[in-house]
Amino acid sequence: MKWSLWQRRWAGFGIIAILAFVAACTNQTRTQTATPLPPMPTLDAERVLQGREVYQAHCATCHGANAEGAPHWATPSPDGLYPAPPHDDSGHTWHHSDHVLEETIRDGMGDPLRPGSPMRMPAFGEVLAEAEVRAVIAHFKSLWSEEHRFWQWNDTLKDLGPTPNSP
Repeated sequence: MKWSLWQRRWAGFGIIAILAFVAACTNQTRTQTATPLPPMPTLDAERVLQGREVYQAHCATCHGANAEGAPHWATPSPDGLYPAPPHDDSGHTWHHSDHVLEETIRDGMGDPLRPGSPMRMPAFGEVLAEAEVRAVIAHFKSLWSEEHRFWQWNDTLKDLGPTPNSP
């Protein structure tokens, strides 16, 4: 079958129209605006001071008077457990959301890579009030750089978000 010039032109226009439609559908700009994230909170000096006092009374024995951690904290001891880490910028505390930090202080922690291992950190849930736990975390944050505080704040916000439904 041979197409006339007129039929070829209309077929060409049809193909162009289809391609333009597909391009328009895949290239749409979203009109929804993202919900702005709350700004990183400032540290309350009174709460930081309270947290330092609680830290000195309950945490400094293992984690160091200046939150520097135990010597060789990044190297496992002969039993395979790691010594107490620092809570300043040199450690990894700022890698964890507020929720994880609160839970760890309240409930204690064994080796997360070895279920059933002995508690590396005792639970302070029966010793410290919730406000004291939060004050200790504020003290930690006062030891972190602005960049690490921002990173940790974003992790905290993600942790507060809705949990996706499991399939």
